[in-house]
Amino acid sequence: MVFGFSLLPKDNKFFELLCQTSELCNTSIHLLKDLTVEDDKEKAFKIAREIETAKHRAKEITYEITERLCRTLMTPFDHEDIHRLSRGLYKILKICEKTQERLIAFQLRPFQNDFFKLTSNMVEASDVVHDLVYSLKKIKNSKPINDKCALIHNIEANTDNLLNQLTIDLYQYENDFKKILIRKEVYNLMESIVDRHRDVANVILEVVLKHS
Repeated sequence: MVFGFSLLPKDNKFFELLCQTSELCNTSIHLLKDLTVEDDKEKAFKIAREIETAKHRAKEITYEITERLCRTLMTPFDHEDIHRLSRGLYKILKICEKTQERLIAFQLRPFQNDFFKLTSNMVEASDVVHDLVYSLKKIKNSKPINDKCALIHNIEANTDNLLNQLTIDLYQYENDFKKILIRKEVYNLMESIVDRHRDVANVILEVVLKHS
């Protein structure tokens, strides 16, 4: 279906704030991938601080969006959808922060290329969602949105399969039960990051369909 509409009124502050949060998410995901392969402790701590800073900034933006929603009658699209997008993006940053805390605290290093596989999926999902958020400004054709959302779902399904295989490998090759528990928790956090990107993509698709 081809259609043309602008989700933005003259005041595009909501869009600007959502894009800022999306940028913070995307940057944090790329930083998290860098952290998993960083051998220099000082550089690793610097990356971790940058992820924390991004999360705190996103918290401020999320609060600002909520406050504006309470005071604004006419918004670019439904109040509820703006809130869902804002909270969905913020959740990604919260999980990023928790993941980097585990990586730093337990000094986890890659095990049979496990982190590279998971973080590659995270980055791919984040890049697509970041593009989707920016696409809300002006949509003329819903098909690209549908295609990108389908891609996110494929990435999420692939990540589920990857998580299962990595867990099997972990139990097969690692004998220290404590290390298994810690690494499995990080696997689940990374998989959850991809899930949250899927959730954000679903909200964006709903917004598009409501206005088509």
